[in-house]
Amino acid sequence: MKKIEKAFRLILIGFLAIISQITIAQRDTLCVANFSFEESITIGKPSVIQFKDLSTGNPTDYLWNFGDGSTSNASNPFHYFPEAGNFIVTLSISNEFTQDEISKEVNIEVPLEISFTFKLDSNYHIPNTFHFASEIEGSYDYLLWDFGEGVLTNVEDTTHSYTYQDTDYQVCLTAKYYFNDTSTIQKITCQGLTTSEYYNLGGQVFFGDSLMNNPYPTGDTGIAYLYRMDKNNIIPIDTNYFVDFGYFWFAAKLKSYYIIKTHFTENSNHSRQYAPTYVGNTTQWDEAEIINLAQDKFREDLSMVEKKDNKSGTAEISGSIFDILNTENIEGNPMVYLYNTQEELIDYKSTDSNGDYYFDHVSSGHYLVNADITGVKARSQMVIVNGKGRSHLKSESIEQESIIFPNPAIDYSILEYYYSGKMKEAKMLIYNSNGNILREESITLNDGLNYIHIDLENTNKGVIFVKIADEQTQVFKLIHN
Repeated sequence: MKKIEKAFRLILIGFLAIISQITIAQRDTLCVANFSFEESITIGKPSVIQFKDLSTGNPTDYLWNFGDGSTSNASNPFHYFPEAGNFIVTLSISNEFTQDEISKEVNIEVPLEISFTFKLDSNYHIPNTFHFASEIEGSYDYLLWDFGEGVLTNVEDTTHSYTYQDTDYQVCLTAKYYFNDTSTIQKITCQGLTTSEYYNLGGQVFFGDSLMNNPYPTGDTGIAYLYRMDKNNIIPIDTNYFVDFGYFWFAAKLKSYYIIKTHFTENSNHSRQYAPTYVGNTTQWDEAEIINLAQDKFREDLSMVEKKDNKSGTAEISGSIFDILNTENIEGNPMVYLYNTQEELIDYKSTDSNGDYYFDHVSSGHYLVNADITGVKARSQMVIVNGKGRSHLKSESIEQESIIFPNPAIDYSILEYYYSGKMKEAKMLIYNSNGNILREESITLNDGLNYIHIDLENTNKGVIFVKIADEQTQVFKLIHN
């Protein structure tokens, strides 16, 4: 009997050990479902989500339900959602011992907002060339520009040249985002655009009583520079070298306001006799004729400004262009001009690399020195030469009060007259002490300091008075010896 009990006890102990091992195995293979998700870095689309299994318990079977009717048996799938919105994604796992599932909400957002800007490239050689720049917030797979005349392109930023002038077009930009083969987001934005007008511009160059290279060759080559006036800026637009018939030409230029400057090339026969000149027959850009290019203009002719004096004096005039121009930097070698008080050109020379200028063989008297860089404001200088050199200099930046000198005077006097305002025509009256008007002259007043020449050659000696009639009449006393 004792032997039977002992055997039974051993059998029971073995059975309990087996049951314990089974329980431990079941505990080690208990499935607990879990997962994470994020936008797929590989695909790079906000509607494509990469799922990562984080389950424990050594699952052998997976079933993903993405909440949009699609499923997957992969352990770490990525999924294309068909639209934006909230989706309940469920992961079910199992093994031979147990199973589990978990659900999480996945929010799909696909932002897509589009707009664009455009700007006419007014300096481009092809008329009506516009630059278009898209402004896109969000994700897209497809982009299309429609410029309104049957031309399409699919880049973010682009350039297009229109065929017809002064024509209205509808420009549209379309962006699409593809969820899958059948589902998309599409955004369209459109703007109206009107092309600009372009015209041709040209003219002939005269010097003295002659026309350059017409009807016979004069041995000259010309250069014409075209500048467009854009608010307060003067913008260089084009350069034209010309020879035949003395005619310069600019084709297909934007409807706008322009000024033109020409000069003879260095090896031309008349290069040292005639100075660089603007249309309007002046050496100064702010006195140039402003051309309103609203139609083709073929006769914007000009007469080159000629040197009037063969210098025979012994004095010298030198200085820096930085005393004349309102600038701290110069490019190249700008031209400096020497005038007498009757505004006749005496000489003109380029500056050196430091911006310095030099005139020799100058006679005694009063002179105006000016310079020209197109678009840079100049301030004329009055130079008084006593025969030995420059003895006195006045500039607008120094003198702001109107004075008359020399006084007493013999042959002539100079009125430094300060005027503030737009250029205007005014009257200068010269009368004696009895109030009798001796002479009346029309003068042009420019903003800033004006140097007005008063000729005394045919005026009786004694005390005379000079009156400038503008908004604020001023009278100056002058003694004529």
